[in-house]
Amino acid sequence: MTLRASTAAAVLVLLGATGCGGGDDDTERKNQSTEDLIFVADEDSGTISVIEEHANRVLTAIALPDMYMPHNVQASPDGKSVWVAAPPMMAGHPDQAIVIDPQTLKITSTIDLGDDLHVAHVVLDPASKHAYVTANEGNRVIEIDAETRAVTRTIDLGAGSGPHGARFCRDRLYVAGMSSKSLIVVDLAKGTSTEVDLGGVAVQTACTPDGKFVLASLYDTKEVVRYEIDTQKLARVALPAGSQGPVQLYPSPDSGTVWVCDQGMLEGRPASNKLYAVDVGQAKVSGTVEVGSGAHGVVVSDDGALAYVTNVADDSVSVVDTAALSVVATISVGTKPNGISHWHRTGGMP
Repeated sequence: MTLRASTAAAVLVLLGATGCGGGDDDTERKNQSTEDLIFVADEDSGTISVIEEHANRVLTAIALPDMYMPHNVQASPDGKSVWVAAPPMMAGHPDQAIVIDPQTLKITSTIDLGDDLHVAHVVLDPASKHAYVTANEGNRVIEIDAETRAVTRTIDLGAGSGPHGARFCRDRLYVAGMSSKSLIVVDLAKGTSTEVDLGGVAVQTACTPDGKFVLASLYDTKEVVRYEIDTQKLARVALPAGSQGPVQLYPSPDSGTVWVCDQGMLEGRPASNKLYAVDVGQAKVSGTVEVGSGAHGVVVSDDGALAYVTNVADDSVSVVDTAALSVVATISVGTKPNGISHWHRTGGMP
């Protein structure tokens, strides 16, 4: 087996491993928090932990339907819904997109997407009209009407693409091609895609809010790649010595920094506890924070003051003061927390 195939397969195992459903059904609870909320996909618990932002406590845990594990979670830009990409724990059940009402904290829709797809991430367009789910083993992106909750289109990305993380930037969807080691650019108006060779196993993408750059994490080469949209030029950022392999990343609201989770735990590498700050303009690492073990997912508050990091190896979320580069709180959540998203009452974070 080639290094590309073995590495992508290993990443896929960890980024969407079989877990156990669990937790009492607490979806009837009303959201009466005055805080913004952080939604965390507890993959092996089969739950979504809901954290009050400044209180730094878990408000509730929303249990998914039996046999499903949340891999990624995303608040819609209009703040009216929270979406979950949920593969089944075993064969014989369809992959699903699950929708939560952030006001009632109840599941409002479960949408069957097909069998043996291994859905990975979900993201919504800026107008919150459509949700797009990447299917890692299905080599496709699935479009869902966010109002009717019906699948409206499937975009084939080609055999061996292995799509994983995805983000909107301007009018296109930028997808991390794990197996193809590429940045997949999806033109949604035409329903077509092109690839930019990155030379490494791409796990997640990020778009700077100013729309100038797309960034991608490369696990095997321990790099972040910056893609300038207008010029199509690439800049490579090598992570510090001792890095074990980046996974998710997220930009600051001012587009100046991208926060990068260095997870490790694959290809014989140990778990890492590092969160890196990368200066976008200079394309270099500008800071390091020690967080929990197996730093995986990250999201930034709407004012940029705080970053929230899921730690898959110790079942926690680290709250990071981005100016001080220090952890100010650690919150226990469900088992193997994975994706994470920020919600506030006037709109979700992209």
